Amino acid sequence: MLYHLRTIKNTVQQTADAIAAALKIEVEIADADLIRVAGTGKYKSKCGGPMDNGFVFRHVIKTGAPVIIDNPGFNELCKPCPCKGNCMEYAEVAIPIRIGDQIIGVIGLISFDEEQTRRLMDNKQSLLLFLEKMAELLVGKAAEIQQNHDRDLISSQLITVLNLLHDGILLVNDQQQVTHYNTVASKLLDIDTHEERALYHLLDNKKLWLAVERGETFSGNIQGKRVATHLYCDVMPIKKDGNIEGAVITLRDLQQIKKLVKAATVSDIETHFSQIIGESRKMKEIKAMALHVAPSKATLLIQGESGTGKELFARAIHQSSKRKGHTFIAINCGAIPENLLESELFGYEEGSFTGAKRGGKLGKFELAHNGTLFLDEIGDMPLHLQVKILRVLQERRVERIGSTRSIPVDVRVIAATHRDLDNMVKTGEFREDLYYRLNVIPLTIPPLRERLEDVPTLIQFYLDYYSVVTDRSVSGITSEAIEILSHYTWPGNVRELGNVIEYCVTMVAGGMITADTLPQRIKEEDKTDINNSSINLKVLEREAIMRALSLVDAEGHKEDAAKLLGISRASLYRKIKEYQIGENRTFS
Repeated sequence: MLYHLRTIKNTVQQTADAIAAALKIEVEIADADLIRVAGTGKYKSKCGGPMDNGFVFRHVIKTGAPVIIDNPGFNELCKPCPCKGNCMEYAEVAIPIRIGDQIIGVIGLISFDEEQTRRLMDNKQSLLLFLEKMAELLVGKAAEIQQNHDRDLISSQLITVLNLLHDGILLVNDQQQVTHYNTVASKLLDIDTHEERALYHLLDNKKLWLAVERGETFSGNIQGKRVATHLYCDVMPIKKDGNIEGAVITLRDLQQIKKLVKAATVSDIETHFSQIIGESRKMKEIKAMALHVAPSKATLLIQGESGTGKELFARAIHQSSKRKGHTFIAINCGAIPENLLESELFGYEEGSFTGAKRGGKLGKFELAHNGTLFLDEIGDMPLHLQVKILRVLQERRVERIGSTRSIPVDVRVIAATHRDLDNMVKTGEFREDLYYRLNVIPLTIPPLRERLEDVPTLIQFYLDYYSVVTDRSVSGITSEAIEILSHYTWPGNVRELGNVIEYCVTMVAGGMITADTLPQRIKEEDKTDINNSSINLKVLEREAIMRALSLVDAEGHKEDAAKLLGISRASLYRKIKEYQIGENRTFS
């Protein structure tokens, strides 16, 4: 840290005048750069300028040792001086002004006649002590000024940092008086700089201050006093030697929090029913039902195999509901470790467990307030958490981990799973009461193999989509390839179809997708179907003949059976013999 005498030049001049008046000797004080800061007598008019011949002062600054010269002009230190041998001074005493190891200047006493010289030389030891005391006074003043400057600088830096934050910040003393605040807090609370800034004038402070007095943190919703603002507040007590000296309060606008959450979870992935591809009868029925129940507040359970588009339906339902202006939050209950899932869903208070984030954390239920919470793969949720989910659905309140208070929430829950929950209830793997609470409106998404007529439309959709995403367009796809894809069983459903088209677009960029382009597993299944088709047809034909015969047995006319089958009587007898049907029967 650098201290400068020039920052206290008025004090330095007053000190020089006082020394000169007390000792009747001229005084000269310079800083570490040999700039004359103060002086008396002939030196007073030269203050502010450099000491051109300050060889003695330079030596003191360099060595840090006091110097006493009783023969100016002839002393060893005077050799470089142009006034050597003809100096106007009679004697000189100079001591350093020191702060620790740093020398910030020099005080010099100079005599210009015999009387001043006698007083100087006869009392040089006591004068050195006196000058040391004067130097200490100057050091104390310089340190005070520097400390004030540093404190002001830190205060300015702190205010600058506080004003850069997106949260409102209040610094409060132990009397609940706001000592500092940033611009965000000023806007949130409508703080008037000319009025008393008592905390109770700005916030509904009872709950938070009780926590501060106990030396505890506080997190929760707070109502503003000057403006009807709902805020989320975090409070941290300031402790010193076991005593509460005040608190730091952070404030966030709840509406702003919701907007940020919505921007992170919804805005870029809005989904409408028109974006769900499929014109088959089953898809039209399920989309019509989902659109019908979307405006209601009812809880939904969406079931279907992996890759059928359960989350797409959930997002489309949210977007078609009255909650579309609020948050849609999706959480995969099967992808989050069991020990973290509870804190993700319900949030936690600070210090509730090892590693808990300072200030606590909002859970997904709180973040989805007034919006929709999508619980994907709820069939993988542990039983002890199923109890808490049930309680939230029944009471519409949520309790954070480590908290004793419950928070009201208005959340529409849409759950989804690929598992058979009905069977899981029977085996005790899923709570029956939660199952019925979730299964208010059941939606079952058909697998792709049950709506193969949608495959060509989906193929074209994914061709267009991946041509843009991969920047590798194709010239088209052959009818043979479409035929093969339209007869594939699609165990991975629409997700698998999308992956196959992405593979094909990548492999034949700029060319035509043919049957040879398709992944090996699809081509192998197609060959298996071809090899087995004759066997399958024979089985079907035999079963059809047996069915026709059973229908006419009551009447006994096999010619009627042939008519039912659309073949001649002779052909029927030949097929009966070929398939060895009813060898012990007598046919008419």
